[in-house]
Amino acid sequence: MKTLFSAVLVTLGLGSLSLSAQAETPRLTSQIVDQYAEHIFYNSGATGMALVAIDGNQVVNRSFGDTRPGNNQRPRPDSLIRIASITKLMTSEVMVKLAAEGRLKLTDPLRKYAPSGAYVPGYNSRQPITLLNLATHTSGLPREQPGKKPPKTPVFTWPTKAQRWQWLAHAHITVPPGVHASYSNLAYDLLADALSRAAGKPYTRLLREQITGPLGMVDTTLTPSAEQCSRLMVASVGPSACGNTVAAAGSGGIYSTPRDIQRWMQQFLDSQASPRKATAAREQTMYFQRRELVSLKGMDVPGDADALGLGWIYMAPKDGLPGIIQKTGGGGGFITYMAMSPQNNIGVFVVVTRSDLTRFTNMSDPVNRLVADLVANKG
Repeated sequence: MKTLFSAVLVTLGLGSLSLSAQAETPRLTSQIVDQYAEHIFYNSGATGMALVAIDGNQVVNRSFGDTRPGNNQRPRPDSLIRIASITKLMTSEVMVKLAAEGRLKLTDPLRKYAPSGAYVPGYNSRQPITLLNLATHTSGLPREQPGKKPPKTPVFTWPTKAQRWQWLAHAHITVPPGVHASYSNLAYDLLADALSRAAGKPYTRLLREQITGPLGMVDTTLTPSAEQCSRLMVASVGPSACGNTVAAAGSGGIYSTPRDIQRWMQQFLDSQASPRKATAAREQTMYFQRRELVSLKGMDVPGDADALGLGWIYMAPKDGLPGIIQKTGGGGGFITYMAMSPQNNIGVFVVVTRSDLTRFTNMSDPVNRLVADLVANKG
C-alpha cells in the first residue's frame, strides 16, 4: 500500500506539468481523475470517500474506504451522505426560482416574510436585512444562534424554527447589512423559513417541487426513511444519529447520495444529454467583491474568497489555478466540497467521512488542482 501511495504522489507531481504544458491529444477525464482520486482519499485521512467529476459529456465516479469503519464495503452511488453546508446552494436555488416566478425579490426585507407577529431587527429603518443579505452572508447575523445547545443533540436539529425566531426578536444588529461578510448558518435557516412563507407551503414540499422531484433525486431529503438511514455512511469521528433535520433545512440538513448530487451538479454544465438550466447563471452570480467589503470572515478555507454569491464563493485565478466557484460543508462526521469551472463545463464533488487525521485542505487542495488539470486538458 505504501508503494502504491508513493506512486500516486509521483504521478500527481507529473500530472501537474500539464497545467503549463498542453498535451497534443486531450486525455480522457477518467485518466486525469485517476491521477488524483486515490491521493485525495489517503491524504484526507478519511474513513470513506466518494467523488463525482463531470467534464462536458464525460462523468467519472470513484469511491474508496468503508461506508462505516471496518466493514470493507466501498461507498456506492446510492450510499446516503450528509451534504452539510452544500445545502445552502439548494436553498439559494429555491430562492432564485421563486424570484423567477415573481413570488419574491432578492432585495425584499426579511421582515416581509416573517411569521405572523414576529419581530425582525434591522441596523436602522433604512437598512433592513434582505433576502440577498442572508444568502450572501452579509446580514450581520452570527454564525450560529447564541446559546447552549442541549447535550447530545444530533447535528442539524437545533435551533428549531420557533427557537430562532424567538431569539431574533431580541437580537441587535450592530453592523449595517452588505458591509461586512461573516459566514452564518443562522441566516440560511431564516432564509428557508422566509422562502416557505413566500411560497405558502412547508419547505420540505418546496424543496421537492423546485429541485428534487423534477430531477428524480429520490434520496435527497430532510426526512430520511429507515431504509435510507440504513445506507448512511458513518464516520469514525463525529457521527450523528440519522433522523429528521428539518430544523436546519436551509443551512445544512440535507441528506443525499453521490448519484443524486451528480444529477444536481449537472444542471450547471452543458452536455449533449443535458443543457445548462435556465437559472444557472443567476444562481452563480457574484454579488459582493471582497475588495468592496470592510471585512470577510469564515469563507477562506479552500482558498481566498474573492467574491461572494448566493452561497457560492469565487476564487480568482492564482498559483496556476483557474478561477473556481466552490462551496464547502461539514457536520455529523462528513466534510464535503464542490468545485466548478462552469464556463468549461467542469464540476467536481467530493464527500468524505472523518477520522482523527482528517483535514479539510488535505482534500480541497488536490480537488482544486484536479479542476485545474481538467481545464488545462481542454487546451
